[in-house]
Amino acid sequence: MSVGEETIDSQHKKLLAYMGRLEKIISSLDVNMGQLRETIHFLYTYIKEHFSYEEEYMLNNGFPSLEEHRKMHGEFIKFYEDLQKKLREKFSNPDFSSFEIKELLEDAEKYLREWLVHHIKGADQVYAGYIRKTKKTK
Repeated sequence: MSVGEETIDSQHKKLLAYMGRLEKIISSLDVNMGQLRETIHFLYTYIKEHFSYEEEYMLNNGFPSLEEHRKMHGEFIKFYEDLQKKLREKFSNPDFSSFEIKELLEDAEKYLREWLVHHIKGADQVYAGYIRKTKKTK
């Protein structure tokens, strides 16, 4: 899963770790609100820091499909914003149930797993391969 850039690889590992935390939240009988808030905050931080860093890395290395990659990041940002909105709606309803929250979190976890497979193991490997190839030819 490595893209060959230490900071990006470290950020991807953190995403994996938080996915594990999300799984634990989902599998517990009660939703641990502190862990949930921390996980949602992590996703916000991940979006801000990781996407900016990764896009700058691609720009600095002349990756020709940067705009296409940015669009994929935009899809993730939309997912996050939708998740945040749905969670706020659930928590603002005095009759919300932990079952509804878990269902929402299960959907989020599924999205993150698909993101891992299709984006990190797919799209990110495309720019990593391009950059490795161009560095060898220099």
